[in-house]
Amino acid sequence: MAETTTEVPSTVANATVFTFEEQATSSLALYGMSIFCIIIGSIRSTQYIRRQIEKKRLIEGSITMREAKKFPISASCVLFGLYLFFKPANERFNWVASVAQKLRVPEEYVQKINATIINYTAVPETSTDPAESLLIRLASKVPHQYVPEAIHAGAVWAYGQLPTLGKNECMLLLTFLICFEGASSFASLIKPLVSAIVKRLPLIGFNAPYLLSLKKGKKEMEEGDIEEAKSKDTEYLCKFEFDRHDIISLLLCSPVLISHLYKRHWITNNIIGVSFSIVGIQHLHLSSFKAGSLLLCGLFLYDIFWVFGTDVMTSVAKGIDAPILLQFPQDIYRNGPWEANKYSMLGLGDIVIPGIFIALLRRFDYRVVQSTAEAKAPQASLKGRYYFSVTVIAYMAGLFITMAVMHRFKAAQPALLYLVPCCLFVPLLLAAIRGEVSALWNYDEGKHVDNEENRKRVDSGKKNN
Repeated sequence: MAETTTEVPSTVANATVFTFEEQATSSLALYGMSIFCIIIGSIRSTQYIRRQIEKKRLIEGSITMREAKKFPISASCVLFGLYLFFKPANERFNWVASVAQKLRVPEEYVQKINATIINYTAVPETSTDPAESLLIRLASKVPHQYVPEAIHAGAVWAYGQLPTLGKNECMLLLTFLICFEGASSFASLIKPLVSAIVKRLPLIGFNAPYLLSLKKGKKEMEEGDIEEAKSKDTEYLCKFEFDRHDIISLLLCSPVLISHLYKRHWITNNIIGVSFSIVGIQHLHLSSFKAGSLLLCGLFLYDIFWVFGTDVMTSVAKGIDAPILLQFPQDIYRNGPWEANKYSMLGLGDIVIPGIFIALLRRFDYRVVQSTAEAKAPQASLKGRYYFSVTVIAYMAGLFITMAVMHRFKAAQPALLYLVPCCLFVPLLLAAIRGEVSALWNYDEGKHVDNEENRKRVDSGKKNN
């Protein structure tokens, strides 16, 4: 995950100065969109998890304690990989050399790094063609007798026929994939409306479901055996379920996808970003309060380090031209909604990460999974809980503090620095006041997670029935 931060353009000598009204409008717009995503996403998450439990289906893609421990490290690796991807080749090696010096790496190793820089960034004087230069470098590592002239010439010709796959092409592919997923998320949100309309139309027929899947056997099998193999001997690499209404919804949303790919307008960006956030909060399942707390604490440190400690987060946020953040123009009053181009931004990670934790609290409020004590004493379930509402207010306060600090210092801020304490400590404080610290801390939906242990339990239950 590459998490972006809330930011506005830095104030420099020749920068545009925005009025308080302009800054307040853009901030309130981002504020409203983020709250909307969290509330709607949490409601849909509760409905989705409850439906899965009622149908006795295991929940896929859950974040358990194990995943929560690895998540910040995995996110850091991805983020740093993107950072190196956007850096020019010579700057990448120079950055590594400077870090090595700061970490007091022995001088001999720093010299080796510098030698690597010279070796791989210098262009050979024997050729100005990049393809031939690369082959000359490779050939210089191998004794000449192993690289005959004819093979060398053929390799140069073959390399020249290959399509160029550089940074721009990779960026276009990444943007398309993100936009397509965003349009698919938007389609899933409007599907209930589409279904209600389509069902009233004649000659449509029934809503036929489809399933595309890729299954792998866990042991060697003969051709045709995998279809009838037991579930313990196979596993799905991917499953994609859809129906005719999904296809119609996606076709209706395709103008948003096409428009954003061509225009990169902030309105289509926000449609995709909001849809992404709501569906992300709905389907990213935290298995327990402990896992959620560990995830928030890990990403709290992750956000602070990559924003304050380095320029990695801001560089990646500016380098990826894809709808991974919400935008609202500060110059909308001056240039109108179509020509405005100076934005305040809020990363989707600052919405989805607290959002999945808040969704967990809503499921706790609605007792999607009841504790043993509540199951034995049904009257206890009549007692109201307000953890979701209180934590939404806490998120609003944390986001307000983030934006206030951002405008005060005119610099990017790690939003999780302010959001995590608000979203984590406020519900714990409420639990302490209500005497429910143990119930909240031990709230666990792990028995509904799709893992090997639960699959065995479900399979044995089906056999007994």
